[in-house]
Amino acid sequence: MEIEKTKQMAEMISIEEALQIIKDNIPGPAIQEYSIEDAIGRHLTDNIYSPEASPRFTNSAMDGYAVRWEDVREASPTLSVSLKVVGESRAGIPYQGQVKNGEAIRINTGAMLASECDTVVRVEDTEEQDDSVRISASIKQGQDIRRQGEEFQEGDLLLHEESIISAPQAALLASVGITKVKAYKPCEVAVMVTGSELVSNGDAIAEHQIRDSNMIMLRAAIQESGGMVTHCSRVSDDRQATIESIGQAKADIILCTGGVSVGRHDHVKEAAEANDYAPLFWRIRQKPGKPLYLAKKDKTLLFGLPGNPVSAFMCYAHYVRPLISALNGFSFGWPTVSGEAAADIINRGKRANMIRVQLAWRPNGGFSITHAEKQGSHMLTSLSDADGYVILEPGQTLKSGERSDVYRYVFRREPV
Repeated sequence: MEIEKTKQMAEMISIEEALQIIKDNIPGPAIQEYSIEDAIGRHLTDNIYSPEASPRFTNSAMDGYAVRWEDVREASPTLSVSLKVVGESRAGIPYQGQVKNGEAIRINTGAMLASECDTVVRVEDTEEQDDSVRISASIKQGQDIRRQGEEFQEGDLLLHEESIISAPQAALLASVGITKVKAYKPCEVAVMVTGSELVSNGDAIAEHQIRDSNMIMLRAAIQESGGMVTHCSRVSDDRQATIESIGQAKADIILCTGGVSVGRHDHVKEAAEANDYAPLFWRIRQKPGKPLYLAKKDKTLLFGLPGNPVSAFMCYAHYVRPLISALNGFSFGWPTVSGEAAADIINRGKRANMIRVQLAWRPNGGFSITHAEKQGSHMLTSLSDADGYVILEPGQTLKSGERSDVYRYVFRREPV
């Protein structure tokens, strides 16, 4: 095992090998009880069964009159029927008496139906005079009634364990009196940006300095992925400062940017190991993002992302985002869409290439895939001008007209 780990650290590994190592080291997701209000967007851990029927009681679907079918079965436009009105059933205030032959009660939409009644006549099909109502329309037995339990019965399955609580699900739970549910706790992520040359956006900047775009980029990406940012720090290229910053970060996942290459001022790997993190791999045969580092301590996974913003984001998109998804109780995977190459897309390099692409929707033809013009790993527009990426192996060509899955950067509504 130690020999294998040493080999992994000494040699570049493939994208598939890196993904498998991550999957093999995913800690179990955390579970927590939430009120319905706080569970919005959460992923249920258990099936939920209804504690009661819906509707809870038989009620009227219309404003009108509740009657006995036997009293109105002969009613028609040419032969009206007159019934005595003996009371009213309102929503929240049911009729308390008994409805006898030849009698009717006024009823509102949603009001409880008296047990003796089995049909509702709509108010527009009636004419009330003094204490009686004249019915002059053809009536069907049982019309305009919502019967107890016709939607679901007590004990029926309401929501599967894989369900996400959104507005309709929250309303459904509230309608049957459920106030709390168990759901997966959001994955907690700490962000640490290294680099003595970096300054915060908005601060005064010297000629030799660079504005930090990694912090806001990763915070936004984590939020879009359903993670929760718990800690952020910016650290200079100093060994002791890097050790201390990693030691202070507490989260399910720690993301460090920069400091993972082989320079004299790259300290993330040794700082992680000084904090008792065990290295799992370093360097992947891919472009961009070759110097990706992964280490583990207890249940925490620490990623050393490249300092280059494009490389950092591509590593995040392909390795960290599916991990956050898994820790949130979803499957380990990516948002993808299938498309057809508009022209040849070629990887002429010696490593697998995450080629940024643009998607265009063709009515009745699905998505077309176009190679994004700018591919430089130093160009943030190679991300902002793209919709996602395809992965091509060295020498591989995605030919014009050939279909491929595109890894999308964000979930988007499809065109209509």
